[in-house]
Amino acid sequence: MITRFMRDTPLAAIEIEMQLIPGFTPRACGTFRCQQRNVNPNPIQYEELLGLFLKEIELQAFALRVQRIIEAASNLGESEVNQMLFRNAEHKKRFQSICKSGLFPKLNESYGYVAAIFLLSADAFVWSKAKNCIDSQLIHFEAIRIHGVDLDGYVIFHMAKELYSGKEHITVSELSDPELINDKLLRLIVNAFLVRRYGINVIKGGM
Repeated sequence: MITRFMRDTPLAAIEIEMQLIPGFTPRACGTFRCQQRNVNPNPIQYEELLGLFLKEIELQAFALRVQRIIEAASNLGESEVNQMLFRNAEHKKRFQSICKSGLFPKLNESYGYVAAIFLLSADAFVWSKAKNCIDSQLIHFEAIRIHGVDLDGYVIFHMAKELYSGKEHITVSELSDPELINDKLLRLIVNAFLVRRYGINVIKGGM
């Protein structure tokens, strides 16, 4: 991840500008990642939502990766597309259990809350560290300790934290790098962006 040595100092803005990719105008997290829509499409059309998301991406490398996700979905049947919503069968089972427990009513109310839990529950190690730091109203990220996590788990944790708090932890250029974030992990993260935007209905079809 990009290191920011001047964070919380008067020189922070200058440092961020110096680290930008030439010709790339950054979008704030709230613009295309953490933006919330008040209308939940019903029925949810996965490809259509991906298409709307794609239109807001300005960095070509990231847009091309999202376009590949759309192309992959277009060649699959409905049941196969539903499988794409989760990281794997274990993730789906874990998230279903969370939803059915009745312990987290905000899953249906707070888009940031549900998007974060959707991501945290995608990794068994991360979830084992996070679950005791989540209550019916809040996710206490400051209390979660993920020492020993692998790279995918690290990205999942910090992306969940970003979607919950609205503060950037992973840059768009990092999301564009396949060596840092593989295709399967990127698809999971993009799905979390859609959950952050439209709520839990995005993935209910796959449950």
